[in-house]
Amino acid sequence: MKRRSVLGISLAALPTGRAIADGPALARTTADLLVEIDRRLENPAVLRGEFEQTKSIEGFKRPLVSRGTYVVARDRGVQWLTVQPFASTVVVTRERLLTLGQAGASRQIDTRQEPGLRAVNEMLMALLAGDVTALTARFDVQATLQGAHGWRLALTPRDAALAGFIARIELEGDRHVNALSLHEASGDASSIRLFNPASSGLSATEAERFGP
Repeated sequence: MKRRSVLGISLAALPTGRAIADGPALARTTADLLVEIDRRLENPAVLRGEFEQTKSIEGFKRPLVSRGTYVVARDRGVQWLTVQPFASTVVVTRERLLTLGQAGASRQIDTRQEPGLRAVNEMLMALLAGDVTALTARFDVQATLQGAHGWRLALTPRDAALAGFIARIELEGDRHVNALSLHEASGDASSIRLFNPASSGLSATEAERFGP
């Protein structure tokens, strides 16, 4: 499977990154800033909301724009439900990548046979959940605090399984992640806005999509 297509479908020490504080008098270490960012983030069992994704593909002039909803279930995975320009559902877990299209069409990939895809899946789960611990295990980090509630992370992969897919990532938010930019090694780039976050349990349909 080509690197671009894999990423397109899916969308323990702290590293020594460059620390950036929210004021010139605060020369905090990266570890200090990450602890503060983790404190600012909420960590509900299930988080859902809406998204707008703009994807720029190398060689194409016009970006692709898609909209829909998402569900992040801690320790289970992510469901990405695109409504526009056409309906599709992507289910990301550590064990598999499931794509559900129109008219019941589906495609499933077992990540045990695609170790690079497993790394990408785990990265996507950590990104959308704002799992700082998981992200620092795989990335060099530049951290910034923004005011009393905001934060920003710039991530460069250290993990060889990810470096072939991702060049860098920018992530920002407050209580939840609300924007991220992914720059792929292929030259493609995605900008994603997440909004209207809410915490609630999984529906029966959502639980069934994740599997046992």
